[in-house]
Amino acid sequence: MKKFPLLIAFIVLLGIVYSLFAEGSSPVLDSALQEYFKVGKLLSDDTLKGVPQAATTLLDIVQKNTPSFFPETLPGKIKLLVEAKDLDSARLAFKDVSDILIETLRTKKIKTGKYFVLTCPMAQASWIQPDKEVRNPYYGSAMLLCGDVTEEF
Repeated sequence: MKKFPLLIAFIVLLGIVYSLFAEGSSPVLDSALQEYFKVGKLLSDDTLKGVPQAATTLLDIVQKNTPSFFPETLPGKIKLLVEAKDLDSARLAFKDVSDILIETLRTKKIKTGKYFVLTCPMAQASWIQPDKEVRNPYYGSAMLLCGDVTEEF
């Protein structure tokens, strides 16, 4: 009988720990995604101006937290974004970065309700936004509103 309250307390503690680490966001992820969002917004505005700076900040955050939080493949993909010389190459690099970040959100089981994955069937590509208003980074002004929310984290 005395073990029953201890068992209940242990189960409650496990639930709290799981909810903090498996479902919540983290300051590292939030910081990285803020820079990622800047890049996505710039690409949706059809401009490369500011992309290298935001991508460099993103790279710094990711490198400091790889492999403890981010996968080892991510820094190399972000470097391609930093080095992009035109919108086409930036958008290709952004797609790769997006794919890895989306998979990271899935793997870490992030559940905040503040990150949305949008998918453009024309580009056959997805990206993350902090809201549900479609701003397509792959086609910019040519197809700014092409995309649908497909996941929420």
